[in-house]
Amino acid sequence: MRHSTASRKRICERHLQLLTELSRAIGEKDRYTEAHGYRVARYAMRLARRLGFSRQEVWDVGIGGLFHDVGKLALSDQIFTNRKTRLSGELKREVRCHPLIGAALLKDIDFLEPVVDLVLFHHEREDGKGYPFGLTGREIPPGAKIISISDCFDAVTTDRPYQKRKSIRTAFEILRKGCRRYFCEDYVETFIEEIEENGIEQETGTDPQLADELIRSAAAGAGTM
Repeated sequence: MRHSTASRKRICERHLQLLTELSRAIGEKDRYTEAHGYRVARYAMRLARRLGFSRQEVWDVGIGGLFHDVGKLALSDQIFTNRKTRLSGELKREVRCHPLIGAALLKDIDFLEPVVDLVLFHHEREDGKGYPFGLTGREIPPGAKIISISDCFDAVTTDRPYQKRKSIRTAFEILRKGCRRYFCEDYVETFIEEIEENGIEQETGTDPQLADELIRSAAAGAGTM
């Protein structure tokens, strides 16, 4: 039994190292995407707590937010270097593969099993017109819905190479207009309440401490540490 426990711990430590390397690789590929992941993680955790998710579910949603775009590691460099021009149809199709790639990168890490679907389905829509599978409202995991809202809000309220940030009020309008098509209406209103009460995430860099805490909490919750 001791050997089994020690073996599981070694496997878990290797997985933790892999996730750290993935996070670092995202930053080397695209600094905005790396910082965006940390902000989405924080927003997602805030919303999950406000909705009454369990402690473990909050951690899972946080990791899903942190790594929701990890599949972009496999995308063409053209997508990151030509941000000021419109993507071709071929490159758009490539971008739409990133949830599948991200889920594939995470699926073999045992303690991240609950997170894989959050990464896989975070671009699905309430009306069934999302990707990669065209799931509809009830088919989409709640955590994926949370990440979708958090992802959109952060994308709208931060500067990108091809888009200047919009005001918080404008971001709220975008979320509300997307209800029942893109987003769960109840979740959107709860998210807006959270932002109105506690403000936006201001960090523009990374937070290795947050990443380490999230990953180790997920591992501990799964009984692997």
